[in-house]
Amino acid sequence: MEQPLQVFMDYAAAFEDTYVDDDWLRLTPFFHEDARYEVRGGPMACEIEGREAIFKGLKKSIDGLDRRFDERVLEISDGPHVTKQTDGEEVSIGWLVTYRRGDAPKIGIPGRSVFTVVDGRIAAMRDEYDDTAMAQSLIHISEPTRPRLVSRMPSSA
Repeated sequence: MEQPLQVFMDYAAAFEDTYVDDDWLRLTPFFHEDARYEVRGGPMACEIEGREAIFKGLKKSIDGLDRRFDERVLEISDGPHVTKQTDGEEVSIGWLVTYRRGDAPKIGIPGRSVFTVVDGRIAAMRDEYDDTAMAQSLIHISEPTRPRLVSRMPSSA
């Protein structure tokens, strides 16, 4: 496996663990201190600079959306693709995240994540949303048919 792809895969696995236990320090080794994060499209569009600020932004997003649901299913829809860039290598991956809460219809949001890996760490990360596709996908969607990763919130004791 190519190094940038391995960095992405290791980060993705660590992110899913962090989603469950909220241990954001686990992600520190994957990012340059001055990393950048951009969200294009959708209601969460923003630009964030700095590793710690990125973690705060991701936590805020997860707490405000993902953790409000009983189940979160992430499917890969395209890629991953690795391309050389002048400032490193870019890993891009298309995805669909589906949320379920109780008996309500499922909600699906498609997107693409792009990571620039420089010297074995993430220097830039970008999530891209197509506003039209997002609006259409918020209507009830059927069960996913592609391989998927399921993250469930731990039950309260």
